[in-house]
Amino acid sequence: MFDDTTHSPSGGSTGRLTTALVERVLAAVTSARSRASEHDEHEVELGAREIDVIALCEEVVRIAQGVQADAVLALDAQRRRVMAHVDESTLTRSLFAEIALARQVSTPAGERTYALAQALEVHPQTHALLRDGAISQSVAGAVCRETAFASVDDQTRIDAEVAPVLADLSPRRAAKEARRLILLHDPHAAYERRVRAREDRAVRFSPELDAMASLTVYAPAEQLVGAFQRLDDQASARRADGDPRTVRQLMADLAVEALTGARVAPDGTTDIRAEIGVVMRPESLFTTDGAPATLAGYGPIPAELARRLAMTEHAWVRRFFTTPDGERLTGSDRRVRRFSAAVRRLVRTVDGQCQRPWCDCRVRDIDHAAPYARGGPSTPANAQGTCRPDNLAKEAPGWRVSAGAADATPPGTSGSVRRRGTTLASVMRWRTPTGHVYLTRRQEPLGVSSASRSSASGPEPPIPPPGSPTTHEQFGRSVAEDRLAELLCA
Repeated sequence: MFDDTTHSPSGGSTGRLTTALVERVLAAVTSARSRASEHDEHEVELGAREIDVIALCEEVVRIAQGVQADAVLALDAQRRRVMAHVDESTLTRSLFAEIALARQVSTPAGERTYALAQALEVHPQTHALLRDGAISQSVAGAVCRETAFASVDDQTRIDAEVAPVLADLSPRRAAKEARRLILLHDPHAAYERRVRAREDRAVRFSPELDAMASLTVYAPAEQLVGAFQRLDDQASARRADGDPRTVRQLMADLAVEALTGARVAPDGTTDIRAEIGVVMRPESLFTTDGAPATLAGYGPIPAELARRLAMTEHAWVRRFFTTPDGERLTGSDRRVRRFSAAVRRLVRTVDGQCQRPWCDCRVRDIDHAAPYARGGPSTPANAQGTCRPDNLAKEAPGWRVSAGAADATPPGTSGSVRRRGTTLASVMRWRTPTGHVYLTRRQEPLGVSSASRSSASGPEPPIPPPGSPTTHEQFGRSVAEDRLAELLCA
């Protein structure tokens, strides 16, 4: 796979990189074995050799990250030689996505890997320490971030001055030392860094365990210090007035109240006046069925929580049609909207996250997998949810995304999910300019019990055309509609 003798123009760099990686890892293993032999019997009984293996693994990770940065720089140089005609933004977007796919991470993470490699190029001594396993990538990144707005000459000078002490510093202490040197050599760069940082202010949403989530605000420190202090003062005042919640709980509840305008009860529940998409089987909504539901934008949640959300005062039901066995989404209730809006709503609900393999970013664009400009149809089978960077990256030369072949469908997944273009494709195939192919398999959001699967028998009924005004009539009234009729007549 990585032969040193290759006819590729980049074969030399590939051979050197793999040789450097192997030599450094073997040297680290040899050194670890030597240290392990020096332990006395009592130390061995206490686990000294296991500690050596832990340290060795960390050293190998650091070495690999240092060589990985070399590989990123070589890839960048090679791509610029071959695609000199491609504009800068298109070229780099493609590289970010390709690096991310190779690392099995999101495109923003791939971009950070690229940026760190570029920064290490002007910090050669820091890069050498990382490549030798002497410092962590976090320490190297801390130095590079602090010097980002200094001139190249100043960056190289600071790199030479800080390198001798980096092996003994934590990431925070390394950043502090680099900042001290920046203030000494180029005070204006430190000021410019603070000005530029304000341009990156943002709010980020992160799903957590147990139907919880985090909302992170990145903003100027003086503003967030004031906001935190206000929440703390109000929470402490309520606590002093006899509120049973802890100060931390009260601060969280007050923040939610300020952002949503809805009062949060002492048990943490609230009645938010907004549409919250909850996808669930009718049995989960109207019975004690335990099949999980999906909260749009978050993921699977317990059926009991979904029922509570659906039954709040301001909740309203939007139907999502399934096949009779309840296993596959086939469309959504369009109400008075155009079909394209219904498809977008369906894709956002089913996908939730970007459909590029290993990307955890939230869906921003409802994308034609096969580009519309190249003849891709505007059908559900060609629709996928993507983040903005990946949607743009796939438009670069050499990329191709399409519905996967039938033989790529995993066991237990019906190939009919793509039949006649009426439903969402179960597999998407991403091909990069280097010829690497990655598959992403769409996960159904509906919780389906094994009983419902085993009870489905006989030939699958035909799937009605998307946009048909009588889609639900062809399947007959659903359990949900029957139950709603009973409630209205009660």
